[in-house]
Amino acid sequence: MIATLSTPRNFTPGETKEEQLKLVKDGLDVIKDLPRYAKEGFQAIDADDFTRFKWYGVYQQKPKEDGYFMLRTRIPGGLLNPIQMREMAALTDDFAHGFADVTTRQTVQLHWLRIEQFPEIFRRLESVGITSSGACGDITRNVVGCPVAGMDPDAILDASAELKAVDAHLTNNPEFSNLPRKYKISISGCRIMCTQPDINCVGVFGLERGQEKGYGIKVGGGLSSAPHLAQTLPVFLKPEDVLPMAHFTSVIYRDHGFRDKRARARLKFLMADWGAEKFLAEVERVAGRTFERHTEFHFPENPESDHVGVHAQTQKGFYWVGVCLAGGRLTGQQMRAIADLSEKFGEKGKVGIRGTNKQNLIIVNVPEKGVEDLKKGLVAAGLVVEPSNFRKGCVSCTGIEFCNLAVGETKNRMIRMVGELETLCSHYKDQVRIHFSGCPSSCGQHQIADIGFRGATRTVDGVKKECFDMFLGGKTGADARFNVLIQPKVPYEEVHHYIDKVLRAYQAKKSGTETLTRWLGRSSKDDLKSIFADSASTTTV
Repeated sequence: MIATLSTPRNFTPGETKEEQLKLVKDGLDVIKDLPRYAKEGFQAIDADDFTRFKWYGVYQQKPKEDGYFMLRTRIPGGLLNPIQMREMAALTDDFAHGFADVTTRQTVQLHWLRIEQFPEIFRRLESVGITSSGACGDITRNVVGCPVAGMDPDAILDASAELKAVDAHLTNNPEFSNLPRKYKISISGCRIMCTQPDINCVGVFGLERGQEKGYGIKVGGGLSSAPHLAQTLPVFLKPEDVLPMAHFTSVIYRDHGFRDKRARARLKFLMADWGAEKFLAEVERVAGRTFERHTEFHFPENPESDHVGVHAQTQKGFYWVGVCLAGGRLTGQQMRAIADLSEKFGEKGKVGIRGTNKQNLIIVNVPEKGVEDLKKGLVAAGLVVEPSNFRKGCVSCTGIEFCNLAVGETKNRMIRMVGELETLCSHYKDQVRIHFSGCPSSCGQHQIADIGFRGATRTVDGVKKECFDMFLGGKTGADARFNVLIQPKVPYEEVHHYIDKVLRAYQAKKSGTETLTRWLGRSSKDDLKSIFADSASTTTV
């Protein structure tokens, strides 16, 4: 039991429009108005409630005046069962034009929804144990975890219990339904830190101290137009410490986060202002206790994992089979096939489907005898189990197709680009991470990619055309860094050729078995720019 659960909010509200509308009506309370809006229609929706809808994962789709919405679900740790996946498939076919998107926070998004449909959609989701509460808005977002927690033979420890406890504590909790901005938490015990604690507001990661196994914690990470790498708090957390630490960290953010300007309201700005020592001191003061100190941390060189393909589990004789979804997109028919195949070939009573932060899906607990037949079934459904490094290394945001912030199309172009790279760059066989974002918000996480693209526009003969700014050299883990802008305004038709130039330069200049990530990290900005010295200028604005 957390002693301060009933402590009243003591933050000072800001003067922004968003802060004021949250005081008028809590975001979680907008669900009470949904039946009326569904009955009266789109035109009846109060303007401020469009913002509050986000607390339930509901966004206006582009163009706003057309009355369509996107729905993002909340799936803690990305864990689904076949019944849930089958219902998601049915909703996809019934309301979402037959396709859905897996996100970088292990959830599923549906598009093309009408306000009149939401009561039925929410009812059907609830009937299989899925909610969308907290999927968006100034609240704790979906808590992410290692998709193979409890099954990874190399994990430090299984963080499933800690993740579930934190998610249950913060979801639908009115004490934390009015935070300064979005609040993202990752909790994992895997050795490679695949849940990206460097870029989460709060990132709990597995930690060994001699023979003792527990957790470390990073605070204050985030991307967007002002990216920050999270700072490591000098503590060692026992499993029973994770929930109290998450609670009091949330209290500090709620009460001290900057509410006067939306652009500085994320936890990363408070953390940058205070620093790790001051933040920890305030956590301990409010908690009325101390946490064990620890200062020796060793972070993985390569924390990236796509989890696709066939992998042996900790449980002898069982495997997980990861499916690669370029850009996270799949059809309702494919979702139904995954549900059916997981039941047919997975261990009875232990079948599971898990989303990854690389926008892929995993079927777990597959007995060895069923692996090959499962793979054949997935391929027959148009799914990829043995992808190229280009296909499994790609991540994409929604893009201009649906997003009101994007200035460029991302997902469909990225899917086409993968095929182009598989032909043009057949000479390249190593790992590569290519991310696309349609705007500076970085929902496609382009800032931590080896090769990142951000949507932009250029003017040609007086006509604005879509293009991409190209960034090189990002990574998380040991020596974490954001990539840097190397080539602005690349025509979207030429993106695959620019990628090929980078890969050929790497192959010509690398040292021994040096990886692309490491080579990009040690190369100077001028050296990387020189790769494109013979390219036509594309910098007209």
